Amino acid sequence: MSNIQAIVLDLDGTLLGSDKSISSRNYQAVKRCYDSGIHIIIATGRPPRAANQFLKKFPFADYMVYYNGALVTCKSKQSEQHISIPTEISQQITNFIERQVSQSFISYEVNDSCYTCRPIPDSQYAQLGIRSNDPKPQVVDKASIHSLSPTKILVLGCSNGKDICEQFGEQVNVIATDGGVLIQIMHKSASKEKAVQWVLSDIGVKSEHVMVFGDDYNDLGLFHMSGFPVAMENAILELKNNAAHVTASNDNDGVAVAIERFVV
Repeated sequence: MSNIQAIVLDLDGTLLGSDKSISSRNYQAVKRCYDSGIHIIIATGRPPRAANQFLKKFPFADYMVYYNGALVTCKSKQSEQHISIPTEISQQITNFIERQVSQSFISYEVNDSCYTCRPIPDSQYAQLGIRSNDPKPQVVDKASIHSLSPTKILVLGCSNGKDICEQFGEQVNVIATDGGVLIQIMHKSASKEKAVQWVLSDIGVKSEHVMVFGDDYNDLGLFHMSGFPVAMENAILELKNNAAHVTASNDNDGVAVAIERFVV
């Protein structure tokens, strides 16, 4: 498939195995693409500090999309595009969630730092993508929380993401991932697909020449915009139904399997 000019890779559940490692086969397949002139773009819900630790051997990925599109960086140009939730809207969302589900855990990503009003149990860290040796969210008082203009709000233990969307859908994007246990909230204009479209405009590649890999709801917009969307075997049904191809799972080198079949 010689018309592929860019490849967009999600991390968790896609390029990363369940053990949060990148297999040698996946690495070699992606590197071959880069060596053949294909742009490599990483698009993840993770913040920089939690994504970059996996990508030390991917220095050739020039454009990075973090926070589901709320932050885009370009290494070669040393530039970034950052979209945060206005302080007033963040306050309203916080008050709404606390009224609806008082036992939920809310954390706030601001640029590359994380804050919370109360300590998050160790058992919940994995669902936030935090490993045991990673920095923990800083616990601050409510006044400090209310002063934030967060890049992303994460909510654990709240099953009514639909209610949040109905209440604040004109101001923010609300996405339930990880089997619905994690609600991710970003500015309305922040999404993986908008961020990647901005990158594609910057590098002069049309969306029909893009291969996208993903596994969860936050990849759905990318699937609609790309010429060749590839769903992992472990992906949600909606992605599989919108995919040009379903590859092997993230634990069975699914990224490499598709690249080897269709690209190089």
